[in-house]
Amino acid sequence: MKKVTFLFLMLSVVLGYSQGPADNAATPSTRDAVDVISIFSDEYANVMGTDFNPNWSQSGFGVANTAFDPGTGNLVLGYPNFNYQGVQFGSVQNISSMEFLHVDIWIDGTFNPNVFVISSGAEIAHGITNAGSGTWTSVDIPVSGITGDLSNAIQFKFDNGNGSSDGIYVDNLYFWKNPTIPGSDATLSDLQIDASTINGFSSGVFNYNYGLSPGITDIPQITAATSTDATATSVTINQATALPGNASVVVVSQNGLITETYTVSFTFEGPPSAATDPIARNPWDVISLYSDAYTDVASTFDAGWCGFSSVEEVMIFGNPTQKYLNNACQGIVLDTAVDASTFNAAAGTNLHVDVYIEAGTDLVSSVFNLKLVNQPGGAAFEINLNAGSSPALVAGSWMSIDIPLDLTTFTGFKEFGITSNLPSKVWYDNLYVYRAPTLSTNEFELENVSVYPNPTNSVWNIQTTNQSISSVQVFDVLGKQVVSMTPNSTNVSIDASGLIKGIYIAKIISNNGIKTIKLIKK
Repeated sequence: MKKVTFLFLMLSVVLGYSQGPADNAATPSTRDAVDVISIFSDEYANVMGTDFNPNWSQSGFGVANTAFDPGTGNLVLGYPNFNYQGVQFGSVQNISSMEFLHVDIWIDGTFNPNVFVISSGAEIAHGITNAGSGTWTSVDIPVSGITGDLSNAIQFKFDNGNGSSDGIYVDNLYFWKNPTIPGSDATLSDLQIDASTINGFSSGVFNYNYGLSPGITDIPQITAATSTDATATSVTINQATALPGNASVVVVSQNGLITETYTVSFTFEGPPSAATDPIARNPWDVISLYSDAYTDVASTFDAGWCGFSSVEEVMIFGNPTQKYLNNACQGIVLDTAVDASTFNAAAGTNLHVDVYIEAGTDLVSSVFNLKLVNQPGGAAFEINLNAGSSPALVAGSWMSIDIPLDLTTFTGFKEFGITSNLPSKVWYDNLYVYRAPTLSTNEFELENVSVYPNPTNSVWNIQTTNQSISSVQVFDVLGKQVVSMTPNSTNVSIDASGLIKGIYIAKIISNNGIKTIKLIKK
C-alpha cells in the first residue's frame, strides 16, 4: 500500500526486518468492483476497519509490522517470529459469489504455511507450497470448500511457523471471480426488505431466510430490488401473502437468455414468549445492565470486542430482548466517566440473566460464558455454562439463570463480557447483579420524619422526633449513590450544592427500620 516510505524503511532496519522482501509481488489484474472483495491490496478498495494484527497470543504480536516497506513504497504485511497470525475483517463478508481466494506470500524459512478463512462454520486448512525461501509465492485457492459458511467470513488465520526464526510477508489478500459476459447478467446489486438491505446480501446468493420475532403480524415488504445491469430486460417482485411465507424477485438478463430468481423465506424464530418479568427491587439493590424492569446503568453496551456488532434489540411479544448475532463475543463497558464507586458491586450476591437457545440446537459442545471484570486489568469472575454445568444449558425454553457470587472485592465493577459459540441462536434479557432486598421501607411513620426545605438548592435538613439516624444514603434516579453519611443523630443536614438538578431518593436508617424519602434539587 503506497504511503510514506522513508520512515518505515528506517524502522525496518532498526527493528531487524533484514529477512523481509526487497521487492513486491506481481500487480493484480484490473477488476470491476463487483468482481472482488479486497482485504489488503493497493489495487482495489479494501474492507474498512480491518485489524491486521489482533492479539491472539501469537509469538509475533509485538513485532508485527502491518506497514512494512520493501523499499518500493508499496507496503505489505510483515509477520516475523511467526507461529500463527490472525486478520480480523472490519465487517462480515459474504464470499459465496466469489470463485477464488488470492494470496501473495513471501516466506522467510523452509516451512509451508496454511491459510484459513474463518466463519461461523468449520475451520478448514489450505496449505501453501513454499516456492523457495525469499521469493514471492502467488496462490489462488478455490472458494468452494474454503470454509464451512461462505456467507459469514469474518477472519483469516495463517499458521505452521516455529514462532522464532520463521516469518511471512503478505500482500494482495482478496477474493475474486471472473467477470460476467456482457448482456447476460441477471443478478441484483441490492435487495431491500422494508427499506433496509437484507442481512448477508450478495449478488450471487439467491436464497435468504428472514427471521421474524414471534408475535409479528405485519408482512415485511420487498421495497427495492436493483439489477446489477441497468439494461436488464425485467425485474419482477412477488410479495409474500402470509406469514410464514415466501417473497421472490425474478430478473431477466438484457439478452433474454438468463433468468435468476431470488427467494426470501419469512419464518418465525426465537422464543415463543417473552422472558418472565423480574420482581420489583429497590434501586440500590440492583446494578442492571439490560432490563426494562430496572434502570440500566450507563454503558457502551456493545463495545466491539470482536470487531463488529454482537447483538441487536428485537421485540418478543412487545418485550425488548437482545438477539445474539454472528459473533463470538460481546463486551459491555460501564461508563468510566464516573468514579469507581459508582458501580460498587461488593454488596452484590447474585448474577441474573434470562437466556433462550433456539429449539433443536445441539448443545453437546455449546458454551455460553459470562464474565464480570473489576476495573480494566483487575480481578475477574467467570461463569462457564454448557450442557454439563450447573445450571445446564437447555434448548427450546427460557432459562432463568440466577448464580450466587462472592463480589466483596468488586468495588470498581467496570466491564462485563459474554462469549458463545452459538451465534444467531441465542436471545437474552434481564441481565443484572443484585443483592437480597434491604429492610422494609415502611417502618417509620411519616409524621416521625421530616425534611426541609424540599425542594432545595443548597441543603436538605432531615429530622426525627425520637429516633437516632444511624445512616443516610442518597441515590439518583439511575441508582447511583451520591451521598453516604453515618450521623448517629436525630438531625441531619445533607449538602446538595454539588448535585445537579433533579429527583433523588434518600434511604434513612435507624435501629428501628428504614424510610425512603423523595428529595428534589432545584
